[in-house]
This record gives sequence, structure tokens and C-alpha cells, in this order.
Amino acid sequence: MIYAYLAYAISLTIRFIGYFMYGYLVLIAEALHSLTDILVLAILKISSKVSEKPADMHHPLGHGLAGNVGALIAGVAFISILSYELFKEGVSRLYHHEVYHDPTNAILLMLLSLVPLFVVVVYTGRKKLRPEEVALRYELRNDMLSGLAAVAALSFSGVLPQIDALAAIVVAVIIAYSGLRLINENAKVLLGYSPDEEFYRRVASVASEFEEVKDVHDIIATYMAPDKVHLDMHVTVDGSMSVREADDLTERIFDRLSSEVPEVEYATIHVCAEGKKRLRTTYDKIVGK
Repeated sequence: MIYAYLAYAISLTIRFIGYFMYGYLVLIAEALHSLTDILVLAILKISSKVSEKPADMHHPLGHGLAGNVGALIAGVAFISILSYELFKEGVSRLYHHEVYHDPTNAILLMLLSLVPLFVVVVYTGRKKLRPEEVALRYELRNDMLSGLAAVAALSFSGVLPQIDALAAIVVAVIIAYSGLRLINENAKVLLGYSPDEEFYRRVASVASEFEEVKDVHDIIATYMAPDKVHLDMHVTVDGSMSVREADDLTERIFDRLSSEVPEVEYATIHVCAEGKKRLRTTYDKIVGK
């Protein structure tokens, strides 16, 4: 969506010009808000390209988590740099506010900065969008609402000068919230986030469909990309089954899983003999057995 980048760039430029011409803090706040969106788009675009790289000797499970790393870096940067500095400046101006004059020109510039965003929202509303484009359109609408709130703040700045600083603080909190959300959503994946219980039920159900399988246990799954899972599981079979038969069974189980549970990209399937005492597995260590 190159037109979205262009719309953000035009909007960002207009807001920066407005700030340097008229000094309203809410204009630089909205400019930084647009900048965070541009940075997120750029980082996710670059990291998504990296995540598409095939597995290699140093990354045997692929590069699927590159996008999460990029988003985590963006989240930390927003909180530690943009949000903090904007919040600090807002608080400072709250107690040492400037006296503003007619805000009409600043309001007109702010409204002008919303035009490119509005055009993209209207344009994308007429075509079928990919999931990431739907998310971007949602973010564009949020930015327009935030911009209209800034226009309202500018309108009352002549009566209540502190409202400019208050609006900037609100935008700083919004940026911080976005950063915290990025950190939370991506850090848990990088720490080995596991799918929900429904995923485990589906895996156990598929494996249990094979008549050779007596039991399915010790299933562990972690995300290796937003839609790819690495699966480790144990199946119990008749103790007299040969190694070749067991090997063939695991291949058939994996093929069925790949078809019916498409999130499974990698799988390690351990075959256990029925009636044999179980060894202590990784699963046992996790659940504390």
C-alpha cells in the first residue's frame, strides 16, 4: 500500500510545518503520531521480508519471528523516545503555557493534513483488502479521529491555553499504549507462546484417528511465526510394531496434521511402546511432574 505511505508522509509534513509556523504542541504531537505509524509500517514491511527467508543452518526453523522482533523494537522505541519526550514537553507547557492568538490557520493546516488520510480510507473502502491492509485502514480511521480531536483542541486554545498541552499529553499516552500493546503481543511470541486449547484438541483428535495409535500425550506447541507452529508430541502404539512401521505411521500422522491443522509447519512425533514405563519428558518438566 504505497499510497498509504504517501498519505502519511504528506500528513506528517503538513503537521510539522504547522508546528514550526504557529507553535501549537498538539500539531507536533499529531505529527509524531503519524511518524509512529510510518515507522511501524516500514519496520513490519522489512521484517516480513526477512521472515520469508527459508530455513538455513543457523535458523533451522526459519525466520518467521523476524516480524515480532521488528515490532518489539518499534514498541520500545515509541515508549522510550517519542512518547516520553512528548509527555515531558506537554507537562512542561501545562505549567508554563504560551499565549496563543487566532488558531484559524493552525486549524486549517490540521484539517488539510487529514485530507490524504481521508482519500486513502475512501479508496480502500472500494476494493477487497488483504488482512494487513484491513488493519492499516483501521489505523488510518483512528488517525483521522485523533486529528479531529486535535482540531477541537485548537479551536478552544484561545479560551483555554492549557488545552494544547493537555491534547499533546493525551496523544503521548496513546502512543505509549500502542507501544505497550506491541511489546506485549510480540514479547509473548518470542518467549515461546503456545496456541490455545482448541489447537491441542484438534491435534489430539487427528492423531487419535489412526487405529495404530492407542494414546496421544505430552503435546507441546509453540509459534515459530504468526501462523506457523512447531509441534512436539508422543503417541503410544503396540510394543510389537517395527521401527519401519512406526516411521511410516509418523509420516502419515504428519501428513494428516498438515492437511487438517494447517498451522503445523514442523512436527516431532515420538513413538512410545504400549505398557512400557514412560521416560520423563520435556512436557513433564514443564508441568512439574
